[in-house]
Amino acid sequence: MNIGEMQRLLSQKAEGTPDHKFDDLFSLVWRKDWLRLASDYVAQNVGSKTAGCDGIDMGEFEEDLEGNLGRLRSAIQSETFVACPVRRVYIPKPNGKVRPLGIPTIRDRVVQEAVRMVLEPIYEARFSQYSFGFRPNRCTMDAIKCITWTTQENKKFFWIIEGDIAAYFDTINHRKLMRLLRKRVSDERLLNLIWKFLRAGVMERKLFKDTTLGTPQGGIISPLLANVYLHELDKYMERYTALSHKEKTERRKNGRANSVYVRYADDFVILCNGTKEEAKAMRHEVKNFLGSTLHLSLSMEKTKITHLNDGFDFLAGVLQT
Repeated sequence: MNIGEMQRLLSQKAEGTPDHKFDDLFSLVWRKDWLRLASDYVAQNVGSKTAGCDGIDMGEFEEDLEGNLGRLRSAIQSETFVACPVRRVYIPKPNGKVRPLGIPTIRDRVVQEAVRMVLEPIYEARFSQYSFGFRPNRCTMDAIKCITWTTQENKKFFWIIEGDIAAYFDTINHRKLMRLLRKRVSDERLLNLIWKFLRAGVMERKLFKDTTLGTPQGGIISPLLANVYLHELDKYMERYTALSHKEKTERRKNGRANSVYVRYADDFVILCNGTKEEAKAMRHEVKNFLGSTLHLSLSMEKTKITHLNDGFDFLAGVLQT
């Protein structure tokens, strides 16, 4: 069975059987054709000319491509593969600040890509329609269009909560993430491989730092893992977004607000058609959920409540970068 057919089967199984736990996924990662395609994807990436902490870029890796893939395949299959520390650099942001970026080695990128190719069809089948960041066939402008449709004056969603999770990528709880992955994946060999990447550490110049929290921005598998984590927030918000038209009408008749929620990676907005006080209550509710369930902190200083007429900056930073 070729790769595309296998991915379609994984997606169909995930969508058709929401409670199914997938096992024997690990054998896909070290399949020869799987690793070869993963290396092709890595080579096409604009960052392929940038080396990780071992100093090897994609050009050097491809000088002995078959040999390198063969050794990688043997290491994965025998479960002796060891993830290298991520090289950390800092990228300037438009506001004058810097954003930390993690650069894995080429060999680690190939393995992460192979893991992503296995997991993405499974999780994409159940991800929320209100999640737009780092997903296939979805982009920033899709999120903007969703917001634009909602903010038409006749819809009366006048109060906006601009969600800001403090240091999200740096504070993802590894053990909580693994528990979330186990809801759908029971293959401990694959989970152990992911754990190796989470715990690989960071090299900043010549200084090594342990990684006990977070997923480094720049890692190929990091965006998917980050979406798996915040999918819990998406599901929590379904108590407001998944209501029928009748239920929403009843809420308004009873003087309760309805809400619309849109997320792009760790940026999200909640639009409320009630009062400012109800928007404040919603902000407090989300803060409590993030803290108690996901061990994340909502920055109350940056999570502003804004009236639609005053405008808001959802994804402004993403669009600039």
